[in-house]
Amino acid sequence: MIDLESLLQKYPWEDRWKTLAKPIDSLWEFDLPVTREEIWPHLIDTSALNQRVGMPRFDYQEKDGKLIGKTKQVGFQLEWEEVPWEWEYLKEIGNARIYKKGFGYYVRSRIVLETLGESRSKVYLYFGWIPRNFFMRKLLEYAMPKLELSYHKALNEIAEEIKRKKPKKNSIPGKEISFVPEAQWIHPEKLDKETQNLINNGVSKDAVNAVFSWIKSASDNELDRIRIKEVSRNLNLDPDEVLFLFLHGCRLGIFTLSWDIVCPHCRGVRTSLTRLSDLPSKDECEVCEIDFDTTGVNSIEVTFHLHPGIRIIEKQMYCAAEPATKQHILLTKTIPAKKSYSSNLLVGSGVFRLRKKGDKRYRLVDIKPSYQQTDILWLPETKEEEIKVSPKPNLVFENESNSDVTIILEERNEDQTSLRPSEIFNYQEFRDLFSEEAIATNLQLDIGIKTILFTDIVGSTKFYETEGDHGAFLQVREHFIKTNQIIQNFRGVVVKTIGDAVMASFFSPLQALKAAKEMQEWFHPENQHTPVRIRISIHTGNCLAVNLNSNIDYFGNTVNYTAKLQSVTNSGEISFSETIFRDRDIREYLRAESIKLHKVEFPLPWADRTDFVYVWKV
Repeated sequence: MIDLESLLQKYPWEDRWKTLAKPIDSLWEFDLPVTREEIWPHLIDTSALNQRVGMPRFDYQEKDGKLIGKTKQVGFQLEWEEVPWEWEYLKEIGNARIYKKGFGYYVRSRIVLETLGESRSKVYLYFGWIPRNFFMRKLLEYAMPKLELSYHKALNEIAEEIKRKKPKKNSIPGKEISFVPEAQWIHPEKLDKETQNLINNGVSKDAVNAVFSWIKSASDNELDRIRIKEVSRNLNLDPDEVLFLFLHGCRLGIFTLSWDIVCPHCRGVRTSLTRLSDLPSKDECEVCEIDFDTTGVNSIEVTFHLHPGIRIIEKQMYCAAEPATKQHILLTKTIPAKKSYSSNLLVGSGVFRLRKKGDKRYRLVDIKPSYQQTDILWLPETKEEEIKVSPKPNLVFENESNSDVTIILEERNEDQTSLRPSEIFNYQEFRDLFSEEAIATNLQLDIGIKTILFTDIVGSTKFYETEGDHGAFLQVREHFIKTNQIIQNFRGVVVKTIGDAVMASFFSPLQALKAAKEMQEWFHPENQHTPVRIRISIHTGNCLAVNLNSNIDYFGNTVNYTAKLQSVTNSGEISFSETIFRDRDIREYLRAESIKLHKVEFPLPWADRTDFVYVWKV
């Protein structure tokens, strides 16, 4: 149970504000027939909540690491600096604004959440104002009770929607949706005009109708940054087909593509680029007080946007809503100098990072029911080592420094909704449609683990002598067409060709091995349609994407190892590394197909060792 007196004792007013004017403090209580886990996502999305209660639209701009907001309300022009938010998962949310223009000098708010039994919760909503003058004090004293009623109505509406399990508004394929009336449409007819072109390019009619119906009914906020995985999930469509649609849509002038540099801490977009070649080697986040490399595997997100020639998109904001935009962060709390902080965290099993704002270093927190320790002690004498605790641990932090410190607990898992360059590079449609895209010549982009496959024509010199230049050229060209077709059938992509050889990349080892099997079956001596015979090698590991001849090429030990494997591979054979052999899907496939392998030595003179690799004679 919370009352205004106890809340003000926990969060007392600073003297610098009390000297300006006597505060106006309001604390409201709302009993809701839903659990705190159910209501929490709606409380952290304060922008949507403010829209429900009738707040005007806000405009935000970031200046020198500070978020500056502007709006107009009941005839008054408001302008303020947003104080960094604080929140703790399932417990409370706090924010404040320092006003340059408006009803007061300062306002602070806090949402506190408590559980009431198994199926109910209580929400406390506090507002504290430092009014600008006598007139503004009277205006606020009149307005705050009305605002309480608005919040009461909004929160109860949300609770009713949760209880009814109201579904999200999804577009139904084939059903005509009217255009959003308030949207700034320029040429909406282009969507219908280009529908048949997309279908002709191989996109299903149902997918085109579903995506275009969603676009016609979606708000500006939904279309501000279109994320392929999110769209496909919401519309129940195949992500590959949705990406295929958007890639072709870019070439038809329906969409644009951007390369968004993302802060590794807050995951906010720091720079949005229209060309990959403009990617800098470093970027910075003034809000998080860090600079960072942009070439990491999760530093860039690929997003799409509706072309401004079709509709102008302006993001609608009714609050900064930091907790909703940073849901991977479970706790952010500023601890004053020479003060300590403790809390019982409502966090379940998982692996998390505990860090200070502005510090790239962090401590891993592994939470499992099997661990006996119940406290996370972050004291000056604590060693920098992994912390292993049971769920819902107690956190104790002591700030011995002479300045405020902000501590942050966040999920270690990366954003699974993001489309990364490492993924889009593995789509042949992207390489064909965006062949002009290239990485800056001085950068090496980490694209994580890739499965690399090399093919090479066996006895090509003799082949040219027996077939002649013209005949050999035709056969080699047919060989490239067939290998490319098989590679694409197994979700692979041709990275490049080198003479008579092909270098390809796949999402998984199993896809690569199945593609290799089909290629060897086609180029088998029993096939009289082609005299070409090939050898194939496969390996998997970390790769870098680089610029080679203005194209996206792969580089690194994995690529080099795969190419060298050709030396122990003969005609009609597929060789692959120990790493491939130990892949679980590969082992199951080999057992199911009763495939026999030969284990051979593979000398690595550059590494002064000998590996064992596996050879399959198809």
